[in-house]
Amino acid sequence: MTRYAVDESRSELMASWETGYGSVATQVATLPASATSRQRLALAAELSRLSEALWRCYTHPASAADSLELNSEGWRRERTRNQFASVTAHISKPNLPDDDGILTVSYDPVEEYAHRVGRCLHTAAVTDLTAAVIADVQTEIAAVEGAELGDLSGRSTQAVQLTRQDASPVQVAAANQILTDDPLGAGELFLNLDPTSACVAGRALAAGRRRSDLGAVRDRRDRDRDGSRRHRGTTARDADRSAGADGDRSVTHACGYQHDQRRHGGG
Repeated sequence: MTRYAVDESRSELMASWETGYGSVATQVATLPASATSRQRLALAAELSRLSEALWRCYTHPASAADSLELNSEGWRRERTRNQFASVTAHISKPNLPDDDGILTVSYDPVEEYAHRVGRCLHTAAVTDLTAAVIADVQTEIAAVEGAELGDLSGRSTQAVQLTRQDASPVQVAAANQILTDDPLGAGELFLNLDPTSACVAGRALAAGRRRSDLGAVRDRRDRDRDGSRRHRGTTARDADRSAGADGDRSVTHACGYQHDQRRHGGG
C-alpha cells in the first residue's frame, strides 16, 4: 500500500511505496499555509487508510471467497471493489454533519475512507489541493487495477510486497518462465512478481520435476532388473556348458544350493 506523509520543511504532501528493493517517493501536492499540522497529518493518515482499503481488494478478491451469496464475505468484497468507480465522487462531495451534527458513516471501508479524505479537503478548502489529491488517488486506483491484471510495473510494483489470497494467472505464467530459465529465480521473483504467484509456480515446477525424477528412477530400476536377469541367465548357461565339458552335471535345488553328480562308469 501507499504511505502518505507530510514534509513539514517544504510544506508538501508526499506519497511513497515499496518496490521490493527500496521505496519510491513522489510529491502529491503543496499544502496550504493555512492548514494546521494536525489537519495536514489527518489528510495523510486518511489517504494511507484509503490506500490500504483499495489494496485489500487486491489481496482479498471476491473470487477467493467461498461464496458470493447475499451478505456473504464474497458479496461484501465484491461490493467494496465496485466502490472504485465512486471514490473520486465521494472525495469531491463527502458526507458532512447535518444541522443537528449527525454524520452518515458507511460500513464499506473504501467508501468511508474516501469520504474521510473528502472531509479533510473540505476543511482545507483549497481547490488546487483537492484536484491534486484526486489525481493521485486515481493513480493509486489504476495501480491496484493494473496489479489485478498481473501488470506490476510502475506504481503497481508495490504488489510484490503483498500476499494475495489467490494467484494471478499472468503472474504464475511469468514466474514459471523465470523458474524454467533459472531454477533459483534470481532476483526477478522478488522484484517483479507477487509472492503468491511465485510460490504457486515454484510448487508446480517442483512437483513436475519430482514426477520426472521418479519416472527416471523407475526406468533405471527396470533396466537394472532386466540386466540382472539377463546376467543370471547367461551365467547359468555358461556354468552348464562348463559342467558338460568336464563330464559333470550340476543340479540346482529350489533351496538355492547345488549338488554335483559325477558320471561313474556304467552308472
